[in-house]
Order: sequence, then structure tokens, then C-alpha cells
Amino acid sequence: MKSLLQLQRIGVGATAGILLGGSLGAMVGPAIAQGTIRLRLPDISAPGNRESGSTRSTTCIAADENLVALMPQTNYGLTQSAYPTIYFYLPATTAEHLKFVLLNEATNELVYEGQFQIKGSDGIASVSLPDNGIQQPLAVDEAYVWYISVICDPTDRSADVVAEGQIARVAPLADTAEVSMAELPALYAEAGLWVDALAASAALKQDDRPSEWNALLDAVELSELIAVELLSSPSPMPQATSAAQ
Repeated sequence: MKSLLQLQRIGVGATAGILLGGSLGAMVGPAIAQGTIRLRLPDISAPGNRESGSTRSTTCIAADENLVALMPQTNYGLTQSAYPTIYFYLPATTAEHLKFVLLNEATNELVYEGQFQIKGSDGIASVSLPDNGIQQPLAVDEAYVWYISVICDPTDRSADVVAEGQIARVAPLADTAEVSMAELPALYAEAGLWVDALAASAALKQDDRPSEWNALLDAVELSELIAVELLSSPSPMPQATSAAQ
């Protein structure tokens, strides 16, 4: 049986090539139809949890709440973006900061580490790999592991509330220049690009057009988060570490 890494290498590379040809073929599972969205996800799963697990009894969020990454149940998402955005449900918290860490899955090399200021209100938050002229982009056909950690106690990082997952970048879709903003979520979902479909649907939701956002969350069994408010992106702290190009 092939290891997860071997499957990633075969799956991501093959999918990138197939995407340029306009069809995902056997590398992507059956479509999940939700309204106008047909979501087709790669047949790859990643270790880790999109939802934070149990921590010490003293924590900065309520005992019945969890940090939840807006990812498929496979915990694996594809993107064509060089600087993608990860969305997550941030419960009400007394913490003041969270950390976003991105590592190359194959080499364990640090790609990005950033700390962000957060407010106490709960909602759907997001963090992005910064496109600032310094940070290196994700490489095509490479897989990455990411961690989002709510820092409950800066002096004791074992108290962090953590969610994690994997993303991989594939070659861009062809002929998207003429596609309208409203059509992008469905296009990306059909192509298996979860990360991009969610980001495009978030932009529509902010413009009071939530149907694609709702359909995507329903498709990956996160419907309980449909009514949750989208928050502004948290403010990055100056000590963020970016891998130079």
C-alpha cells in the first residue's frame, strides 16, 4: 500500500496535469451536489484534525467549543493560488493572539510563521500566506502542512488550542479570465479546488450572496457554521517569519 506522501506525489502531480486538460478523471472522487455547487474532492486524506481536540481543563475557550478549520473531512484541500487563504471558526476566546504556521510536507521546512491579534468575538476568521514581495509562494505540485494555534497562555504553549490540515498547490485552471466572480465558486468546486472555491464564495457572502458559501459548508458537513458571521482578517504581528524567495 502506498504511503500518504506517495499518494500526494502521484495525486497532486497528476491532478495538476489533468486540470490543465479540463477534466479531473479518476484522481477526484464523486461529485457532491449541493444546489448550484458540484464539489469534487481529490481522493486523498491527510492526518491531523480540522477540529481542535481536548486541551487542559483550564483553557481560553468554552469547554463545549472547538476551533474548526473549514476543510473537507479528508482534511486535505487543493489550491491554484500561490498565496492561499485558510478559513476557520474561531470561538469566543479570552486569548489575544493566534499563530499560523506553514511547513513543506516533504522536507518539514518552515515556509511561513505568523502571529496575529484576535478579538474576543466568535466568528469565521481567516489567515493568508502574505503576498508581500518577500514571502515565497507555494510551489506547484508541492504539499504543505499548516497549523492554526490559539495561544491561551503565552508562557505554556501546551495549553494552545490547535487545528491542522494539509493543502497542495496545482497548476492553474485554463481559461478563467472571462469567468465572472459569481461563477468562480462552482468552477473551482467542480475542479476540486476546495481552498479557492471557499475563498471565492466568501467574497460573495461578504456581498450578501451567501448561497455558494452555504452549499460548500453543507457539502463538507459544516452546516452548523453557515449562520456564523464572517470576521475581518486578524491583524498580523510584526514578528512574522516569512521564507524568502
